[in-house]
Amino acid sequence: MDTHIARQPIFNDQKQVFGYELLFRNGLNNAMPDDIDGDTATSQLLSSSFFTIGIDTLTNGKYAFINFTEKLINIGIPNLFPWKQTVIEVLETVPATPEVVQALASARRKGYTVALDDFVLNGASSPFLDVADIIKVDLLDTPFDKVEELAAAAEKKGITLLAEKVETEEMFRRATKLGFTLFQGYFFCKPEIISGKEIPAASVTLLKLVAEMNRPDIDFGTIERLVAKDVAIVYKLLSHLNSAWYGLRSPVSSLKEALRMLGLDEIRRLIGLIVMGKIASNSPEELLRTSAVRGRLCELAVQSSGMDTEPSELFTMGIFSLIDTILSRPMEEVLGHLPLSSATVTALTEGTGPQAPFLKFARAFEQGLWVEMTEAARTINLPENQIGGIIIDTLTWNRTLPT
Repeated sequence: MDTHIARQPIFNDQKQVFGYELLFRNGLNNAMPDDIDGDTATSQLLSSSFFTIGIDTLTNGKYAFINFTEKLINIGIPNLFPWKQTVIEVLETVPATPEVVQALASARRKGYTVALDDFVLNGASSPFLDVADIIKVDLLDTPFDKVEELAAAAEKKGITLLAEKVETEEMFRRATKLGFTLFQGYFFCKPEIISGKEIPAASVTLLKLVAEMNRPDIDFGTIERLVAKDVAIVYKLLSHLNSAWYGLRSPVSSLKEALRMLGLDEIRRLIGLIVMGKIASNSPEELLRTSAVRGRLCELAVQSSGMDTEPSELFTMGIFSLIDTILSRPMEEVLGHLPLSSATVTALTEGTGPQAPFLKFARAFEQGLWVEMTEAARTINLPENQIGGIIIDTLTWNRTLPT
């Protein structure tokens, strides 16, 4: 049976990634299947996360928030996994029995972090406050007076508050004022347009470089001439190539040598990501990683779909898909400066055209929307049995990105 895992980022108040919640799916459905109980789901997720895919691949070394059932908590299953990365997430359906509370207390003494999901404070659940490190609160579904009550109880116990379903910058600010310091949602993907702010000329120049490099007729000589103008990009490229990841016997010291060693496709990807990193230097790191994952997913999807579309063009579309958020400018305005294909522009500005399903496919993966992901895959003739491999390839590649 193919196992699919969705992951959702969790941020701190500096918009840096604190961890990821990992969600089990046994197929491309929008939720955990009805015929699988929570014990089986979590067990399969743990097996896939820690043994098949690798927890570092899934979380980039950050915390892994995993739902544990009453039975798995009581028999000590969380203790089988590394305490430095595993957050024991207790579902709202788990009762605060003496056995559960004792098991959680024991896990905390060993260094594990305990999070209460959708926690409702009442007489029956109050024992959990003595063994919790984090309380997760859905701000959309929890009345304001209940949020205040939870905030007061958490402050007394020194418990961290995590706001769920934070979808806008406004919600992020409101949660911060209420005392929340962790946040789950996609607020960082929504652009906050600042009136009167122009796109810096340097950013436009860098974006044009990426667009030019992804022309299908470009050659090594042209790339070398374009890139050699920016010493910072050359330095970053050579530093990355000489890192431990490539394991080279002797260092690469010239741009020409780097181009020949990496090949056209890899050099396009790396320089595109280095450029985006420079432009997004004041944005959350996850914004850049999300752009990169979108680009790689789109690139691999088109290669597996058999469609006659240049993979590098799909990669460019993916990494540009959040440029409006990064630059705080409307997408139409940003793309107006760039020599991109009409299909790419239409997909990014209108969400239509032949490239749009690839972007829908990538966005659905981010949010664990497996039905939407399946629909997009069918549209682009991507076989379902290849989706898992594309995701693992993308996340593995994501760990190698230059920092």
